[in-house]
Amino acid sequence: MQAWSEFYAVTGGAAAALLGLLFVVVSMNAAATLGAGRGSSKRLAEQAFQNYLAVLMVSLLALYPQMSPTTFGSITLCVIAIWAVWVLVRLYQTFASPEDQEPRMLALRRHFSTVVGFGILIVTALRMAMKLANDLNLFAAGTIVLLFSATVVSWELLGRIARADPASSRP
Repeated sequence: MQAWSEFYAVTGGAAAALLGLLFVVVSMNAAATLGAGRGSSKRLAEQAFQNYLAVLMVSLLALYPQMSPTTFGSITLCVIAIWAVWVLVRLYQTFASPEDQEPRMLALRRHFSTVVGFGILIVTALRMAMKLANDLNLFAAGTIVLLFSATVVSWELLGRIARADPASSRP
């Protein structure tokens, strides 16, 4: 795991910085983001936060000193598998009660990369925990997928906030 410390320091730092920026945007636009009603972007904010937090958590676990790949796989599997349940719940909620302004195909496309990222992490962590493989390259790919997915969702959230309050985008 030591060979990957710089990679996880960078991804963890990026996830933390982007998470902080997202927190500021949501805080400054709480009514448009978290409020009830048609214009709410709560699900977008939840998805972005969850993905950034997952990348941050994986990065922190990977940076833990002298952890074997098997232990890393076991701990990460427990954390990410539980987290993935919420991903599936949020996906179900999106399809059970879609927002008026978002077609189901767009919602599926938005959730697809998150599901893929969590899937890669779960399969890879399971293989590492069972000592079947030491797939650190594939594990890193899963964190990158989640990081990019969160960034795309954050951008979509910013666009939705801007469309909800056109006055806030004027100089």
